[in-house]
Amino acid sequence: MSGAFLDKNNLRSVGDRGRRAAFWVSLAAFAQINFIFILFATQRPMLPWHWGLYAFYAITHGTIAWSARRDWHFKLILNLGYGLMFVEIWLRSFLFAIYPETSSTAVHVPVLLFLPVFLMLVAGSRTLLFYAVVQGLLVYAYVKYYLATVYGFSPDIVDLSEVALVLGLVSFIALIILAIVAYSREKTDRRLLALIRETERLAAEDPLTGLKNRRAFMNDIEALWNEAESFAVVFIDLDRFKPLNDEYGHAIGDQVLQQIGARLQSTPAIFSAARFGGDEFAALILVDDADERVDANMTALHQSLTGAIDFEFAQISVGASLGYARAVHDGFSVSELLHAADTAMMRCKTNGGGVAKFNPEIDDISLSSSAMSEAFKKALAQGQIRPALQPVIDTKTKAVIGHELLARWPNSGLARDPSPAEFIPIAENLGLLNQLLWTTMREALPYLRDSDGFLAINASPSQLSSTSFLDDLTAITATYGFGLDRIEIEITEHVAFRNLNENIRTLKQARAMGCRVSLDDFGSGYSSLSMLEELPLDKIKIDKSLQSKQHSGGVLRATIRLATELGFECCVEGIETERAAKVATELGCSQMQGFWFGHPEIIQRDQPPLRVAS
Repeated sequence: MSGAFLDKNNLRSVGDRGRRAAFWVSLAAFAQINFIFILFATQRPMLPWHWGLYAFYAITHGTIAWSARRDWHFKLILNLGYGLMFVEIWLRSFLFAIYPETSSTAVHVPVLLFLPVFLMLVAGSRTLLFYAVVQGLLVYAYVKYYLATVYGFSPDIVDLSEVALVLGLVSFIALIILAIVAYSREKTDRRLLALIRETERLAAEDPLTGLKNRRAFMNDIEALWNEAESFAVVFIDLDRFKPLNDEYGHAIGDQVLQQIGARLQSTPAIFSAARFGGDEFAALILVDDADERVDANMTALHQSLTGAIDFEFAQISVGASLGYARAVHDGFSVSELLHAADTAMMRCKTNGGGVAKFNPEIDDISLSSSAMSEAFKKALAQGQIRPALQPVIDTKTKAVIGHELLARWPNSGLARDPSPAEFIPIAENLGLLNQLLWTTMREALPYLRDSDGFLAINASPSQLSSTSFLDDLTAITATYGFGLDRIEIEITEHVAFRNLNENIRTLKQARAMGCRVSLDDFGSGYSSLSMLEELPLDKIKIDKSLQSKQHSGGVLRATIRLATELGFECCVEGIETERAAKVATELGCSQMQGFWFGHPEIIQRDQPPLRVAS
């Protein structure tokens, strides 16, 4: 431990109790020696050995006090100093007993009590046990020789052996008692220190994964920043964890998080790792000036985190979005550095996962999740979040038969306008998805009221589980004269996996009210075929991945045939070319949607209603 010994943190430390005692005892002894020396020097002439004795004690106590304050080889200097003083006291005592004319030997008798007092204050239990034996033997020899030579006691008058034995035993027992007291104190201190360490560990540790928590992680960042170390901050957000957690249960989800934590801890490049909560993690990586090595470490970390986890019943894997920023390049403060890493992670997640480095040319600190959360709440309250409609096409007639309601955030005032993939999760975390949906529907319904097409709306797990969702949906459609039979509720596979039984009840109730239900993005996730029979569905919307990656159309053909045989309408998403539209038509899908037919168009506030029947 470096720095001043007397600061408040050190004074509170239980482990420094012995060092504090040694410091004050040695300091007091140093002052006392100087006082006695000055008093002695004014009363009589100083002999050379007086100067040597004074220097010896002054230097010894001063050195012990200094080493205690600085914690510099304290134990070694303490034991050596008191060992030398112990030897000096007894050598001088025996010398004066042999040559009594050199000094008054009576003044050395207090050594029997004086030395144990100092030992009690500073010595440990083992040291006291050693001194107890040596002190007892020396007291026995010293008293027996001193009484016989100086005072001339005759063995006929006083049994010197018995007196010496009694005094030796008294001295021995006194130090033994002190050793017991010291041992008890040390044991108590060890227990207290263990309790303090355990309390500090719990206060700084995530109980599930054993990683550090946010507070401890921030302390590590501050320490590295203050030491001007070159390091990178990595923010990690797991992909597809929530549907996994809902499908397999929280116990399996917890085990997955523990495995992720273990992989972070076992990665050599990581200096510190933490779990911020849920499926969010962070790490610190010490780096040099070689960007290639940093990029390689990040890629290796991503591969490690996304590797399959073996369970008895299956192999489970999750995706991960890693965003990182380097301290030496990417910020002028700790908060800016954290925002930079967070922004890079958000961009990475928007792009489908992987690894992303903060790039000031395309990223901006204002796009961090915390800053975006505040901006989103304000934008939603002020009507800046706008509804957008994307047409759905009938395959046979190529006519627009409906629209999907989307949300856009134009003119956000941020470095760039956030995409829905960035602000929709924020709306869900803030509990504002319902407000977002009702706000956009209030502008979309008047625009579509006089047309005869349907309106597809996206529903999240939190919305389906809300007891007021269907009541609010009924109220808002009634307000604008838009029939519930023109509403199509879209859910994703991820939504369906959560609270399956409750979702089924809600969706059945919605169908009974006249709404239609479609399964969106079919084929992008787990695609459990058994769910197609369990869920009350009217339509399947096939994800674009099934038609863009299969040039032969085999998977797409099979999926369309499956939907047809189950009695569902089938809509192929992501149609961006004439060829893709032709293939979907030839394979027998009933509806299409994609940029080839139209991009999502924002409804302007002064835009007249769509009056022509679609």
